[in-house]
Amino acid sequence: MNETDDKSPEKVFELLSLSRKGQDVTVRDDQYEFHSLLDSVKLCRKRRSRFRLIDSGKFDRFQLEWITEAGADFYTSDEVRRNAQELEFINEACKKGATVMVYFHHGILELEEGNDSLAFSGLLDLGRSGIYIHLTNKERGRDFSLLNQLAYNCRRGGSWLVYYHHGSLEAYLVELGRNGAWIHISDQSIQGEKDSVLLQDIIKSLRSAGTNLVLYLEKELDFSLLHDIVKADAFVLFTSSLFDYRSPMKALERESRKKKLDFRTYYLYPTFLP
Repeated sequence: MNETDDKSPEKVFELLSLSRKGQDVTVRDDQYEFHSLLDSVKLCRKRRSRFRLIDSGKFDRFQLEWITEAGADFYTSDEVRRNAQELEFINEACKKGATVMVYFHHGILELEEGNDSLAFSGLLDLGRSGIYIHLTNKERGRDFSLLNQLAYNCRRGGSWLVYYHHGSLEAYLVELGRNGAWIHISDQSIQGEKDSVLLQDIIKSLRSAGTNLVLYLEKELDFSLLHDIVKADAFVLFTSSLFDYRSPMKALERESRKKKLDFRTYYLYPTFLP
């Protein structure tokens, strides 16, 4: 994946060269002029690679409809756009172009629309329209009943709620998985063997809904626990090579690295927990 940040002719040439080579390209919409981005999108589409456009608010709805229908995946958030109707129009262009819209909701889940947030009913509409919605509890707690509604509506719309969970494992994650969410956690959420039963229940509920758990591993876990997680078919992302080649853990690491995450299950990069 390549990220670029210059409007100079040299950088435009570099962008187009990457697109011609069939490499995935990720740029913000304020890094190049519209027609340079559009040319790059068309080249990526021709080479069957992905073009990911990060929204800074520079382009209007009609420009975004044009570029997404041409082949750009569109990544935005409530920090940039909060008009549900506008987002749904852009998503219709994504559908025509066989691309995806991903919406990261950072704010609180408001039942009524406020100055700085999209009303929860608007988020439900986005989910039902097929927009992939991402949420984290890193900065603020989340009402699990609202998360379940959102996951269910995303599932109805043919997309997913992707939820990044910080803190100890909670029983409500089982129901969230059953409603069709993808759930990301780190090893810090696993407090040893006492969490093994709950963790397996969470994975089973996710797998039954056709989704999965993504575990970010930064430290060594108990071998039997990690073995059970891998054998349950969850995704384990090793942030670094933790184990000596002689360690029995190494086989589990190799097995896990063979599995490839669907790009729709993470926000741009699967290297950290938002």
